[in-house]
Amino acid sequence: MESSTHPQNPNTMASMYSSSLEALQLPFENLHLFDNSSLSLNASSTGVFPDPQRNHGLGFSRVGSFRSCLDYFTGESMNMGSSMFDNVNWFNSFSNVSPGFQPIFSLDSEYSYGYSYWVIDMAKTEEGSKDLQKLLSNSTNNNMIFSWVFDFIVELMIDQSGRYLFQKLIESADETQLQMILEKLLVPHNYIYYASRLKYGSCSIKKLITVLEKSPLITSVIKALSDNFEKLMMDPIGHYVIFECLDVLDSQTNDPLNIQAMKHCLELVRHEQGSVSMSGFVTRIKGPRRDQLLKLISRNSAFLAQDPTGNYVVQCVIRLQNPAMNDQIFRNLEGYYVKLSTTKTGSYVVEHCLLSSGLDRVINELLRSDRLVSVAKDRYGNYVVQTALKESKKREISLHGSLVVKLEQHLNCLQHGYGRNVVSVLRSLQ
Repeated sequence: MESSTHPQNPNTMASMYSSSLEALQLPFENLHLFDNSSLSLNASSTGVFPDPQRNHGLGFSRVGSFRSCLDYFTGESMNMGSSMFDNVNWFNSFSNVSPGFQPIFSLDSEYSYGYSYWVIDMAKTEEGSKDLQKLLSNSTNNNMIFSWVFDFIVELMIDQSGRYLFQKLIESADETQLQMILEKLLVPHNYIYYASRLKYGSCSIKKLITVLEKSPLITSVIKALSDNFEKLMMDPIGHYVIFECLDVLDSQTNDPLNIQAMKHCLELVRHEQGSVSMSGFVTRIKGPRRDQLLKLISRNSAFLAQDPTGNYVVQCVIRLQNPAMNDQIFRNLEGYYVKLSTTKTGSYVVEHCLLSSGLDRVINELLRSDRLVSVAKDRYGNYVVQTALKESKKREISLHGSLVVKLEQHLNCLQHGYGRNVVSVLRSLQ
């Protein structure tokens, strides 16, 4: 349970908390993975999202309608137009407040803490959130609303309507307030990680990353994310927060994330969501770590090409058209092109090779093989042969001719099943 005690010194931020991958036995003949043995693989922490709880035992009998309170404390009518506050009168009229009542809006004020429950409930409604955002126009209102919502900032940021007030609040917050918010999100629980895995919480964290882009406080956010990198990359929502860092921040700031990507790459690409996330990571990563990550994937391409999910990352690297990386991939796949062509996952990789600078290597291996006809008649392989015919016709006419001659020797065998697709392409290219 989250403590309801306010910080005694809000201007001081608490200090932030500060296995090698085993070789995988390949079912694909004698292939094995190459990892970065110097980089340890630390498991991410686990846990359930701690649910912020509130004590509603404080009395509100001396508080009037919310609109009246705002007008009183700001010294002016807010003129916010018709809103839900006009129809809410939960407590006694503000005119009944005793003459000696002197509200003080500070983090240590019991009255401020009392109003917090009310304001949070309002912020979690569409109209209430909009009206509170309109108040964030000057520093006095900013400080007042900050004092009201601070203790329940997590509850606010993960709510469908409350997140908009959170995002507006951090835009107008000063460095000290942002520091206090970060402390609240990191101690004693890593709420940044938990919120990143929630639909609305992830939006709030992405906004926080944008706001802190030029602030030294961003390093605390990156650390919180990198400590749980693998879990976030395997999460259908959480990986978008990682992408936000790559899109907004520079490579030096993102270096802890890049290191984690290299550590966990070979596990992530073999996970359904992790493979999709790593493909997105590969296209976004910048700086010197980029080539290191691409080399790691290229080096293991022969294994990943026949993996149900890993093949997508290999395709992604080939599409980047990096000559050095692609050359290594094509060399690693030599001797496997024919076999890969007859598997669902591998055939996609071989087609990508044909569509790039690996065309010569693939077709030469097909021509040398005595299984060309079997590949052409295969449910997956026929697509590889069709692509080989079309691409060689445009780019390597000599190889195209050799391929046509060898296939025409077996036209009778190709007249049935999937082979008919290859015959159709042969005739269309004549």
